[in-house]
Amino acid sequence: MKKYLLIASLILSVIGLSSFSKTALADGMVIKPDPYSNRWDYSAEDSQKAYINYDNGLQKMILSIGLNSENNDGAVWLFPVPAEPNKVVIDVVSDIPYLGGEDISIKAKLGLSNSIKALQSSQIYPIPFVLNSTRYSTSKGSDIALTADSISNGAAVAQDVAVYEHIDKKGIISEIITAKTAKGLYEYLISKNLKVDEGSIPVLENYIGKDYSFVVSWISKPTLSSQQNSSSSSLCGIRNVIEGYRYCDDQGDNYYNQRGVFVTFPTDDIYFPLLPTSVYGSKSVPATIKIIGHVTPEVFQDIKSYTKTSYYIDSQSDFSSSLKTFYNGKSENIKYTKIEIDAPSKSLTADLWIDRQAPLKTYYSSFISENIVLVTGLALMASSMLSSIAAGLFLFKLIRKDIRKLALIGLFNCFSILGLIVATLFVGTKPIGEDEAALIAEIKRKGYVWRRIAAVALFAIAAVTIVFGFLMISYGSEMMDLPFIEYMSNPMTAMSIIYLIPFIGIVLGNRFMQIKLKDKDMFIKLDELGYSNWSFRPKDPAKLLFVPMFSIVFLGISWLLIKLIELFV
Repeated sequence: MKKYLLIASLILSVIGLSSFSKTALADGMVIKPDPYSNRWDYSAEDSQKAYINYDNGLQKMILSIGLNSENNDGAVWLFPVPAEPNKVVIDVVSDIPYLGGEDISIKAKLGLSNSIKALQSSQIYPIPFVLNSTRYSTSKGSDIALTADSISNGAAVAQDVAVYEHIDKKGIISEIITAKTAKGLYEYLISKNLKVDEGSIPVLENYIGKDYSFVVSWISKPTLSSQQNSSSSSLCGIRNVIEGYRYCDDQGDNYYNQRGVFVTFPTDDIYFPLLPTSVYGSKSVPATIKIIGHVTPEVFQDIKSYTKTSYYIDSQSDFSSSLKTFYNGKSENIKYTKIEIDAPSKSLTADLWIDRQAPLKTYYSSFISENIVLVTGLALMASSMLSSIAAGLFLFKLIRKDIRKLALIGLFNCFSILGLIVATLFVGTKPIGEDEAALIAEIKRKGYVWRRIAAVALFAIAAVTIVFGFLMISYGSEMMDLPFIEYMSNPMTAMSIIYLIPFIGIVLGNRFMQIKLKDKDMFIKLDELGYSNWSFRPKDPAKLLFVPMFSIVFLGISWLLIKLIELFV
């Protein structure tokens, strides 16, 4: 019963929220009739959205059209393009791309945070604390939209305005035009039955007489009613909640029903029009621009504090079949740039130009986020060697000058602290006498040295797998966030770690430990001389201090090293 009540609550919540939602308006400014006077005024615009793919000198740009129902009938949309009209291609698409994914900087920082936990876990004893923390941690301008009572495709066009292309598709009419003079452009707009006074749209004069064309679009057929839009949005939300389908984009719009003007034109740098939006004065019209690839926007001073640039990688992007001309590349792990501008409109004093090269920091963050296992492994090796050198120089007099030997001992920490213990047992820290050397040589000749090493290694492997098997049973999914451990999620792998590997390690280790009856006197004599029957080295109390000192130093050095790496992400 509770299950059905929960589903019903979710559905009602989605429907309720969607009833208050508004479809995103077309980028730029909207002009509509003032009911109290015989003039036209600027209408409110909620947001701007654009999708750009720069490919071999051509910019492919989709500007979404999603006007509110009150503005749908007879809406005219105009935006500038920095290219000659005979090089501009226009189309109308019924779908817009879906681009989600992860911010590479956030992903890299999260990966490095998990790296610290993985490095600390190599010491084994901090694992419960690590998993508990994991549990809680876990110039270039805008377009212009105008509304009119009636639009005639065959209306006379002023002599100063030339129409280069006309398409009528999916309920939207689009034209590519040029204007020699501002007056001619105003007359063109008036010919579409728009009562616009000359000079009432001063921002358009910035493009007259330059190498710019205009793309003009208007809705020739009414879109869904507000009730239909609400139902469609509700259905989208319900299917997302219950069935897990991705029918909506990350702004919450019904992107399968969202129409857009698709324009292609040649340009040396990526372009987005912002200047026309300045007509809104102090009102802020948020703009979201998503560009395939990692690029660098040339943000001018007036909007720097209002602009946020993020770099993403999306493993599950969605480009429908109708968007093949916009994007026909790989559909997995797509890198893209998201530019968000939320400035007062009067601050949009220029258009936005975008350099195709990514910032150096982006390459660094991308490498970290995509190669976190490699980074963790290198950090483990570096931290282990440095910690071993630091602890060894302080404790071991004999090998104080042998830095390479100390570094090699530290590398055994890559097999966890148990691996370090094994290596420490067999390292020589005191001089060996001649009589003792002869005895050890005889023991070595009979194969006991390598048998002891194999036994210790097998016992260490068994101990590590028992510990990790216990932790996997106790903590489950919390361990899956750690690098390396996420690959152990397969049930057969987990069962092998918990049962099979420890059993084999203990049985084989015990076999290698056995001493032949005739050789026991050698081991008794070795013990009387103060030598270890395991490592065949002089017993050194400093070895007992080396491991805990190494471990404490390692925790500090590994944390500091990862934080230094994160500093540049």
